[in-house]
Amino acid sequence: MTLDVRDFQASDHDWARALIGGHQGGDHRVARLGELLDPLQLEGIVAEFDGRPVALLTVHESDRGLEVFSLHSEMPRVGAGTRLLETALRIASASGAGRLWLVTTNDNLDAIRWFLRRGMTVAAVHADSVTRDRAAIKPHLPPANPDTGIPIRDYVELELPIADGEALLFRPFPRVRDIDLLPPEAAADALQQLFERAPRFLARMADERPFGDDDALIARAHELARSIPEDEQIELLNAHPRIGADPETVSPLSHAEQGYDDDAGDGPPDEPWIADELEALNDAYERVFGFRFVIFVAGRPRAAIVPILEISLRDERVSELRRGLDDVVYIASDRLRTLRGDVAVASTVETV
Repeated sequence: MTLDVRDFQASDHDWARALIGGHQGGDHRVARLGELLDPLQLEGIVAEFDGRPVALLTVHESDRGLEVFSLHSEMPRVGAGTRLLETALRIASASGAGRLWLVTTNDNLDAIRWFLRRGMTVAAVHADSVTRDRAAIKPHLPPANPDTGIPIRDYVELELPIADGEALLFRPFPRVRDIDLLPPEAAADALQQLFERAPRFLARMADERPFGDDDALIARAHELARSIPEDEQIELLNAHPRIGADPETVSPLSHAEQGYDDDAGDGPPDEPWIADELEALNDAYERVFGFRFVIFVAGRPRAAIVPILEISLRDERVSELRRGLDDVVYIASDRLRTLRGDVAVASTVETV
């Protein structure tokens, strides 16, 4: 199986019209910042998988740099989008452009996350600019995302300075200064990686910006977790998986934290009784306190958690609630440290 890149050609137009229109309610034209343009009239590059076109990137060059005007793929997780973006970066460098840039809408959380992880940063948020484009040039733009209900109102401008090189810089987690600039729904989505799916807490954290740096983000999370109403505190605790949960049901970071990544290694496997004991203790804990047992595992094996859980069952509810909330933030802090290893990676090994 091979993935190749070639120039966008007139013979691709029927395929490209269907590809782009399929992502935009049937209309392949793209509105952005007061203009309605046809990407079929622009230069571009196509990714082919085993000789079949599967992804398209079109570009628009101006004194603002090389703009990625559209990027769409019909085959995710083969690296086509990443290969096209890195090729566009090299084109920008060869043409003397100062930066590679693009805009996307505030509801497009997957795209924002995808571009930030490839080293792009937030250049600007054009507030209510989609609202103006809807009124002036593309009235059938939906007012809200049909899947998430997020109002579609802003354009997020992302950029990658050419001085950063000709390879994408893959970031496991966005810079805090980018999170500070993002629209609130995108900021909450970025923070979910640290705190799991606790929607009200994440929305409150987005409202607490700007943080400025990692330490301030974590400090504010500690203060907020202790001060929010109890029902939101319980939602935050219950967003985390149980200790000993089915490894197929937990997030990748929780999977590593609970030691499941070590189970395939050379160490001795857990005794069968440990899973049964943890399940029984978790059941008892939740009956007694009304919320999930959360603990910063910090590399301890699951067997070491059993006596801790037994002791916790004899504690006061208010003490356990506070301890669990503190440990949620300790977990987030540890995740943030883990994710802060920015590495330049060739697109040939990136499979998203």
